[in-house]
Amino acid sequence: MPSGLQFVLASPANEPQLRKLLRDNPVGGTIRIALEREPDAFRAAAVSGDRYELILAYAENSDVLLGAGARFELDAYVNGAQQRLGYLGELRIQGGLKQRRTLLVEAYRALRRFHEAGTARFYLTTIIADNTPTRRLLEAGLADMPTYQPLESMVTFTIPSAAGARRRSASRNVAGGAQIDLADVAARLAKHGPDYQFHPVWSEESLRSPGRCRDLAPQDFFLCSDGDQPVGCLALWDQRNFKQTVIRGYAARLARLRPLANFVAPLLGRPRLPAPGARLESAFLSHVAVAADDTETLVALIGEACREALRRGLDYVMLAFAERNPLAAAIRNRFPCHSYVSMIYVVYWDDGASAAAHLDARVPHPEVAVL
Repeated sequence: MPSGLQFVLASPANEPQLRKLLRDNPVGGTIRIALEREPDAFRAAAVSGDRYELILAYAENSDVLLGAGARFELDAYVNGAQQRLGYLGELRIQGGLKQRRTLLVEAYRALRRFHEAGTARFYLTTIIADNTPTRRLLEAGLADMPTYQPLESMVTFTIPSAAGARRRSASRNVAGGAQIDLADVAARLAKHGPDYQFHPVWSEESLRSPGRCRDLAPQDFFLCSDGDQPVGCLALWDQRNFKQTVIRGYAARLARLRPLANFVAPLLGRPRLPAPGARLESAFLSHVAVAADDTETLVALIGEACREALRRGLDYVMLAFAERNPLAAAIRNRFPCHSYVSMIYVVYWDDGASAAAHLDARVPHPEVAVL
């Protein structure tokens, strides 16, 4: 490691600096979003994996925090079988391009040491598609960097709860609250998950885990049936107690158009664009298990979840699907929403190249609520 940089794991003593770094360095793109982790970054990290390292980069012999990154591991379905999967996230680097390149390479040398002590063969990460500078930097193949292989696009939808609450299905029944048995939810997810690449493995035990499923209770789940036949499920996961989404700004053209867009939004049944500095009062629709061709079940579940979201004071719900999942088109057709596109990357060092090369063509479905 060259002189001038030191890497340490996050601890209770330096964790406040990590939260400040996340607040002050929004994710780039047409809409700049700060993904905050108040009041304790460790609470949010535990949701993303049963093993994790939060790594902080400092100027040598200094308390000046220059950047951070994180490595997570969790059980997921890969090619239909359960195995350990890694996720790289929380990457934030301050400074100019030269400093960013130097720090980036050194950060990945530090991450590799943790990788070699772990059990994941390769990793996922997601980057907003129009964040071109970051994507170019990570795809540049710098020395000692892992390979960043673009896989395919994932669309995250933000649906206004009031608009979604108006959607109903005459042919589906949705149960929630005290009627939910988490063993039934786990069984539905276990049946659905292997059909998708990177779908997390959920058991009744992990669904009850205060770390992995913080602030998620049985009454937050919904089960849908067609007559007596169970056909799908999802959860309304309110993570505002440990993860927040704050609008920090818009690209120049969108900033100019925002007043006009907000004026016509009610006429078009579209959500407004919040002012910079506004926190999205939103929750994730997570743990989705719906057949790719079953639009009616998806509509029924989202509609019921949105009605519950309104009762809880939530303005928006968010969920994500791979672009080629037919359910992505169903949401666009049936719900007024904003959407943004991210690129899913498979990330690996030399020892993971073979595993990455043998991924089959299943549609990816990483859980956006834990990313």
